[in-house]
Amino acid sequence: MGRLEEHEYLRPHLVPVATTFSSFKLFPESVMSKARMKLYLDLQSPYSYLAFSFIRKSPSFQTCDKDYVPVLLIGFVKAGVGTPPWSSSNKVRYLEKDLARWAEQLKIPWRPGHPAYYPNTSTSNVQRAAVACSLECPDKLGDVLDALYYAFWFRKRGVQLDEVYESILRSILGESLSDKVVRRSESEEVKALLRKNTQEALDDGACGLPWFSVINSAGEQDVFWGFDHIGQVTRFLGLEKIRSAHL
Repeated sequence: MGRLEEHEYLRPHLVPVATTFSSFKLFPESVMSKARMKLYLDLQSPYSYLAFSFIRKSPSFQTCDKDYVPVLLIGFVKAGVGTPPWSSSNKVRYLEKDLARWAEQLKIPWRPGHPAYYPNTSTSNVQRAAVACSLECPDKLGDVLDALYYAFWFRKRGVQLDEVYESILRSILGESLSDKVVRRSESEEVKALLRKNTQEALDDGACGLPWFSVINSAGEQDVFWGFDHIGQVTRFLGLEKIRSAHL
């Protein structure tokens, strides 16, 4: 699999607005002049795939500073925040239709069916690799997530497996840097940071993924849950209006 195949697409999906936490300093005051967003995500979440992919390709978000924060969706379940979609056969059938509709409307690569080993194999290792990438080469994190999401949700590859995500890392980062990322992903530092990221989202009020913590140019803060609220995110941040009747 060549690099172009993994990364041929810079892509583009979720639910209601939560309470504003005015006392929570999400970003330093020194950078409050520009709209900023923290997007909490897990490869396990298909709606996070849609949100991440849409934000990557949408002109509306090009003027916004974006931080992609890897978390563990299973941590939300263990904390009693929601239930996994595969716990209900009706929900699974509906989600398959809903995801396909969104993907078609917004031109996001999508194929029917589940990724390999989904949902029974944990994404903890690949999420740790994403955290390690955010430390070793933060400027490459978007490209790495882009390739991983595309491989998982469009090509249906089992990116939870070490040999799969490591090959994708090599295609984006090269041999030397990808080796450093993989080694660092096994450290206690990275494991602790992934737990911290997950707890940070929960403490922020997250009820699911994708979760947005945002601050606009006036220094006002708010949080949003779900891909179908991306339109509200852009309006709060004062960004260019999304050209979609459903966002």
